[in-house]
Amino acid sequence: MNKSILLIACLLAVVSLSGCIDELVPLEKNPDTPDSSMYELDVFLNGSQLNGSFVRTSTFYLSTNSSAKVVNIIDNESLLDIIPLEDITKTDVEILSNIVVIADYANNTDSSFDLFQNYSREQNVSSLNYTISDKVTKGQKHIYLNFSEPIRGYVAYTMTVPTGQDFLHIAKTPSVVRIVLPEGYTTGNSLIGRARPDPDQIYFDDKGRMNLVWYNMGTEKSSLVSMFETIFNTEIQAPSNTIKIIGVKFYKESAPGHLFVAGVILGSLALIVIADYLKKRKKLRKIREQIEAGANGKKRRI
Repeated sequence: MNKSILLIACLLAVVSLSGCIDELVPLEKNPDTPDSSMYELDVFLNGSQLNGSFVRTSTFYLSTNSSAKVVNIIDNESLLDIIPLEDITKTDVEILSNIVVIADYANNTDSSFDLFQNYSREQNVSSLNYTISDKVTKGQKHIYLNFSEPIRGYVAYTMTVPTGQDFLHIAKTPSVVRIVLPEGYTTGNSLIGRARPDPDQIYFDDKGRMNLVWYNMGTEKSSLVSMFETIFNTEIQAPSNTIKIIGVKFYKESAPGHLFVAGVILGSLALIVIADYLKKRKKLRKIREQIEAGANGKKRRI
């Protein structure tokens, strides 16, 4: 009996102590704080300024896990219009995550290369307030990051993209777009896939990644417009806020070689099949000729 009472007392003591510990030690919380270390804040500017500010530059670091890390250089703008391409096979998926803002209001800073370089070195997340809203326009979803006043700096986020190795981006003008392929991947093969339209610049960075760059998206004039300008001796202004679609099909660097080997194997098999067909056809023709010759000999004897 005494042992039973002692055991019950110990259990009650353990339960009460555990309750006290829960009250004294708060549960750990995981605040959704932005992580700027996930992004490469490269000072990639087009070297020219428009109305005293750099043209917006958007860099897409592609991956093979249905996501892209996007880094925007914003100079004296208050609204970021993001046009995502949603994957209809995925539902209830957060399109944008880990939004990082490293910037200041444009009135407090001056536009310069050194300013963006300092931001990229510090990587201190700013406490600028912004609102997020979305709207469907002409069947296409838009996500808006709206700041209370124009800012100058970096706006980065991770964006969910459709599964596969086909990337599409709807670019608004004026803008500079850079797409960085994953390490070990390439594009440009006319049979497997390439970038459309052709990039203005292609280079490889220090990590060996292929970089594709398009300058002044949508601001170039078509050949028809140029012809009208020549005939009527007048200049036609390009419309503002035009859009242009960039498409990139990327694949492993070994893919063209594998395609060549597969082509050789298929070609060899095709030649073998054709040779076998011709051989059998010749044999059947010879058999037919022998049968016809035998039939003609019988008729003569009759």
